[in-house]
Amino acid sequence: MDGLVCIVTGANSMTGIGRASAYAFAKQNAKAVYVTDLHDNNLASLAKDIKETTGVDCIPMAADASSDDDINAVIDAALAAYGRLDVFFANAGVAGIHPYLTQTKEAFLTMMSTNAWSVFAAVKYASLAMEKTSEEKPVSGGSIIATSSVGGVRSGGGPMSYSASKAAVINICQTAAWRLHGKNIRVNAICPGLIKTEMTDIVFDIIKDHKDMETALMKTTALERYGKPEEVAALVTFLAGPGGSYITGQDIKVDGGICAAVPYSPFFGET
Repeated sequence: MDGLVCIVTGANSMTGIGRASAYAFAKQNAKAVYVTDLHDNNLASLAKDIKETTGVDCIPMAADASSDDDINAVIDAALAAYGRLDVFFANAGVAGIHPYLTQTKEAFLTMMSTNAWSVFAAVKYASLAMEKTSEEKPVSGGSIIATSSVGGVRSGGGPMSYSASKAAVINICQTAAWRLHGKNIRVNAICPGLIKTEMTDIVFDIIKDHKDMETALMKTTALERYGKPEEVAALVTFLAGPGGSYITGQDIKVDGGICAAVPYSPFFGET
């Protein structure tokens, strides 16, 4: 990733995929990494640590990933400082328990805005920035990666509104890959399974004192364990860099084999 300028949304969580990916980009010698989140209390320390440990420029910016103005502000900052944008990791998202019989229209649309519109906006605005060329970047191009979920692939992978929003992410990426044909801009979705992050702590808190529940949950994956954010970040880095140069329009699972067997897990259901 030598010389690439990158943006990562949803990077504030101390145990999240966004944070792990920011470190992974820096370790692959990216030129600069912008780390953003609606909540920014951990971003400054993340940026400082990345700069001190890798020497890579890391710039923290508070931004709502579903806000056109905020996303454009981050992109404009990258272009002003470095004259290019090469990688946009649209990772921001929300989850939670949302029984469909009690969920309101407003809550459903909030879920769709945060999880799906944020990806649409990333594609819309980041692709324009990636088309810009310069002496340092003579050819248009870039990689847009969006976080979907196994919930967007299989109906048993999450509550209805969450699954719908993550299915939308996959379709946005597939459609965008074709819409951007000829521009050398790749668009892919990643579909994590059960990854140990702050977002999934609610599940692990429920099962921590119930060995039988933990065993049942682990058996929903072929590898019989949960994944780590760093394992997802490894895939993101691959898709962002030259190794993924012929991959676009794909939804790639990093789920320990959940989708291979299509199990239903009550932990991911409506209650």
